[in-house]
Amino acid sequence: MDSVALIGLVGAGIAWRRIARLPSAEVVRRSVSSLVFYVLLPALTFRSMLHAPLGDVLWKVPLAASVGIVVASAIALVVTRKQILPHRAAAAALAAGWGNVTYLGIPVLSAAFGNEATFVAVLYDFAASTPLLWTLGVALAVRNVHDRSQVESPWRRVSAVPPLWAAVAGILGNAIALEIPPLADRMLWLLGSAVVPLMMFVLGLSLRWEYLRRWRELVPVAALKLTLAPLVVLGVGIAIGLQGTILRAVLLEAAMPTMMLTLVVAERYRLDVEYIAAAIALTTVASAATLPLWWWLGSMLG
Repeated sequence: MDSVALIGLVGAGIAWRRIARLPSAEVVRRSVSSLVFYVLLPALTFRSMLHAPLGDVLWKVPLAASVGIVVASAIALVVTRKQILPHRAAAAALAAGWGNVTYLGIPVLSAAFGNEATFVAVLYDFAASTPLLWTLGVALAVRNVHDRSQVESPWRRVSAVPPLWAAVAGILGNAIALEIPPLADRMLWLLGSAVVPLMMFVLGLSLRWEYLRRWRELVPVAALKLTLAPLVVLGVGIAIGLQGTILRAVLLEAAMPTMMLTLVVAERYRLDVEYIAAAIALTTVASAATLPLWWWLGSMLG
């Protein structure tokens, strides 16, 4: 699917919010997101990892991703905690550290490199970003929870992520050279091919432009997410030997705007939800300008 079609799907999602006679955008977003999360994305991740050229990228991609997340979130926390309230400082750390590496990252990698590069997004997310969100991210948020009895086990949340288990199954199948019947492989491909357009449509449904009014207070967070984090990941990636398409794909993943799932953590632990929502809107819009720059830089690296 080309970039024009992807942008058109985002526009369709935005338009949906403005047509009163259609079902609520929130209801549609939750329904479509559930379908993607529980059915389509597991099919995509399993097939991607089953056919991925793994080797040492199995630890190199998550390592580069983890360092980028930790550095960006730590700097955001240090910079903001003396200037704003603690619940907003924790929100800033989440917004700066975690990127939309699946819902936007997979479509971008698919458009830039083809479907064979989607395994990089899978490794980046389910071997680094998601586990860190429900451990480190929750730890940052818990500092602001007064009733600690409400804090559930982060590992329980990690273990309840279907695409994560699909990725593990795909890696194991890859390791033993599992061959699935052509019909089953075709069905997985068909299910996985629906992920990209639906993700872009959900992205359009989720954007709230009114949050852009707060752009001035969010510039530091956006700068950390869209410039510092990719630089850190690029440096780590080069240092550990990533190169070629994989290095460029990891760089683009690091340059993704703020992760939508950070809203779930913010709501669960009573952080500043509107602050994160505004960061998602601002970084998503700004990434339209920054992602091509990172793509150009990556292409210069060979």
